Amino acid sequence: MSEKTGDQAERFPRRTLRRQNTRKRILKAATRLFQRVGYGHATMNAIAEAADVHVTTLFTHFKSKQDMAASANEATLERLALLISRSVGKVGFFDFFRNMVMDVAGRLHGEREPTLTVWSELERDPDLALAWASYEHRQVAMLAEYVAAEFGLPPESYAPTLVAGLMVSASWEAHRRWSADTRQRNLKNETLAALDVAERMAKAALQAARSRPTRAKR
Repeated sequence: MSEKTGDQAERFPRRTLRRQNTRKRILKAATRLFQRVGYGHATMNAIAEAADVHVTTLFTHFKSKQDMAASANEATLERLALLISRSVGKVGFFDFFRNMVMDVAGRLHGEREPTLTVWSELERDPDLALAWASYEHRQVAMLAEYVAAEFGLPPESYAPTLVAGLMVSASWEAHRRWSADTRQRNLKNETLAALDVAERMAKAALQAARSRPTRAKR
């Protein structure tokens, strides 16, 4: 927050709160529209209408659709960080990850339009692909810290990052397969199958990492 913005927030707290609430409403409406019709088909006018704001108001909060998608990713990462902080030390990593991913699969279960996924959009829009790569990298980093804390591994070691990356990749592979054939495939079943395989591989990797003898210093 800039000094000028901070001064305005102090002088006009109600105005600032309204602006924050409007931004949240726009972002929520945009996310829902991206899921329902696909990123490529969601126009700024449609997002403004869904959020019940004028399109000019929309542009005072977000410069573009890419900016909106990046902000949506940021909000998702903030929620993930909060969930992790509440769960680490209380819920096992694999249970945490499975519950989180299956919750998403449950919300998307029954959808028949593959455009609600981001796969085709990522191939067509370099800006969106870059934002998504950054999002996935940070997501894996957060989950790797969870793994390191639970299994007593150094955060900088390979094992936590590889385990987190494996689980994330498995969930997205299930999502990709389902989005390619929503008529024949069941997202919940695909996700469960992918997670079962990934979890066995991840646990084997963790066991190997924890049992590996420490190299003696010369």
